[in-house]
Amino acid sequence: MSKDKFHFEIPKDNIRNEKYEKTGGGVSVERSNHKEHGLVLLTEVNELKEIEYDKRDFHYTSDIYLQIETPRGYSLKNQKQKIEHLGLEILSYSTTNKSLGTARIKKDKIEIFEEKLNEYINSQDNTGKTYFSPIEHIYTIPSENKIKSEIDVTSLTEVSIIINLFNALEKKERLAINNRIVEEIKQYTENVSFQNFTNGISSIECTIKGVFISKIASEFTTIREIKVNRTFFVENSIPAEKVPSELKVMPVQSNSTICIIDSGINRNGIFKNIVQGQILYLPAGSIDCGYNHGTFVASRCVFGDNIENCLGTYILEPYCYLLDVPVFGIDNQGKEKNPTEFELRKAIEEVVLANYKHIKVFNLSLGIPNPIANFEFSELAKLLDFLSKEYKVLFVIAAGNINRMLGPFPVDHFNHFESRIGSPAESLLGLTVGSIAKYSNPNSLSQNNFLSAFSRIGPGADMGIKPEVVAHGGNLILPYTPSPRTSTYGISSDGLNLALDVGTSHAAPIISQYAQKLFDYYPNSDPNLVKSLICHFSDKRDKHNQLTDANSKYVGFGEPNIENAIRANDHNAAFIFEGELDQENYQYISFHVPKTLACEEDSKLKIKITITYDPSVNPDNEYEYSNSRISAKLFKPSTRGFSPINISRDKYNLPWNPIIQFEKSFTRAYLTGLWDLRLRLYTRGNVDENYKQDYSVVIEIIDEKSNKNVYEDIISEFGKIYKQIEINIAA
Repeated sequence: MSKDKFHFEIPKDNIRNEKYEKTGGGVSVERSNHKEHGLVLLTEVNELKEIEYDKRDFHYTSDIYLQIETPRGYSLKNQKQKIEHLGLEILSYSTTNKSLGTARIKKDKIEIFEEKLNEYINSQDNTGKTYFSPIEHIYTIPSENKIKSEIDVTSLTEVSIIINLFNALEKKERLAINNRIVEEIKQYTENVSFQNFTNGISSIECTIKGVFISKIASEFTTIREIKVNRTFFVENSIPAEKVPSELKVMPVQSNSTICIIDSGINRNGIFKNIVQGQILYLPAGSIDCGYNHGTFVASRCVFGDNIENCLGTYILEPYCYLLDVPVFGIDNQGKEKNPTEFELRKAIEEVVLANYKHIKVFNLSLGIPNPIANFEFSELAKLLDFLSKEYKVLFVIAAGNINRMLGPFPVDHFNHFESRIGSPAESLLGLTVGSIAKYSNPNSLSQNNFLSAFSRIGPGADMGIKPEVVAHGGNLILPYTPSPRTSTYGISSDGLNLALDVGTSHAAPIISQYAQKLFDYYPNSDPNLVKSLICHFSDKRDKHNQLTDANSKYVGFGEPNIENAIRANDHNAAFIFEGELDQENYQYISFHVPKTLACEEDSKLKIKITITYDPSVNPDNEYEYSNSRISAKLFKPSTRGFSPINISRDKYNLPWNPIIQFEKSFTRAYLTGLWDLRLRLYTRGNVDENYKQDYSVVIEIIDEKSNKNVYEDIISEFGKIYKQIEINIAA
């Protein structure tokens, strides 16, 4: 294969915009007696005011936060525009009741609201009925709705909790309210602190007896939720062979740096010239780093998947440098000290803000053992998503491990609710990594290139594909244990020898290295393109035959092929474009299919397209977490002009999920030459009308019969239009 078959860049001359007409509206709600309905609402508003005016934070905010409900059978989401016409702002929707949601209204608009309500009640034609009819009830948010069910509010035992305020609060309001809540909490405990995070979330951390929590929730209208402050974990590897005394660590290939947020990297021996710096965020009570897990993960990040080959070659070749951020420690008795979610958020935020200009890849081989739930995003995942978009960085996150057999393997095991990914793997913009096996024996639970038995699976919190990709993380043998040859290898905690382990923690750093290589090769690109290339150029991997759901639930888009992400093969070619969409226009991306792929017996045209983008997210509204989506439509030329193509199979396009991928094979009714991909941006929530969405697209042209040299044919026919992307191959 030629070494210079780099992918083609779509020129800006191939891009055009066309304005579209916006439409919208909701079903009308009928009322048999508007006056009676209005009087009920008026009573509820008066009760709401009486309760809310007595809250301890009433004088610190310009808003009243409340719960609103539409009639049974009517979705609050569909009535949003009408209700907001009255001065209310819908903040979030219930994940269990489509008629229920949280809203706010400015205190200086409550009187205007009441005036409109009285006019609705007393006017002959019930003025405003279009807007008031969708409101069934309006009342104070019940304190029990703010407290997560895992908290026992009758317990006298202390529990570590996080109190989160509404993201919609103004910055100055958050500061004042934080101080007021802290004052209140100090009546019950001195163990309290708070942080205003860059994504607008204000969190208070404290350890308090459960019996006091309901009182705090009921006294502050601006408290959005109270949840357990979960602890994150990593696991330890097993020592294996000693490295040869003659081992030589070669010079680092790239000047780039990956950040490892883990238990610390032992810089003795092998890592001496690789770790560029260390920023300590050890939990209270730690006297040193844990080293075991972090050193193993770091070794796979820089040396790759075949570290054990050094036993024969006596050579290790690191790809890049590392920044070491230890967040797991040990105490003076050697016991592990694990960080809470609050501590992790503080550490990650500070590290990203200080290093984002020169570090793009952050490896997170950590998590909690609890599975995620539908439409619930952890505070850590929300922060990762904000940092990803705001600072153009990529978090590579382990999917998490299933640490025991959950039922007869594989069906009951993977169908168990505990097999689902754990936080922070639900991060919408993060790249989540599962594990496949590369080595097996007759007692193995997985065959080569099949899903590892311990690898947690999807879907994500938005029901989208998670994990997106997989890499080698090891295999298990019966009954459910690792063995040396089917495990992965890394460097041990002393930094001097080999160790072995299994886990998605050890698959993630393989992908981190791939991502860093792509940032190096495409130096002017952002994470959207890197994610596009990784997800597009992934080889299909398998689930166990007895599992009936789609492969993507288990292994995502597959195992990335880094070489294909850089160069074309003999029978394919790829076009790449990074663009921006506004909210007023369709955007058409034109590309060309060479005439050698016309409807002929010796060739078969296939087109594969991957689009990635980075929507802003709404921390207050987990049901509508992503604020933007892109729709895509492929148009082919025919004798009757351009025709839209219906793609029903081999398609992944979940609305509001930031990855789109589809492919289509063609045998008839098309022409070669110019084709079009049409994109449109949709937004929701409080997105500014001038908001523009960055995106990346990869369009691959393939001859499925492998007879045509597609790459050379495009150069021959369209070489004046397309130029190779300049790859920084010497990174």
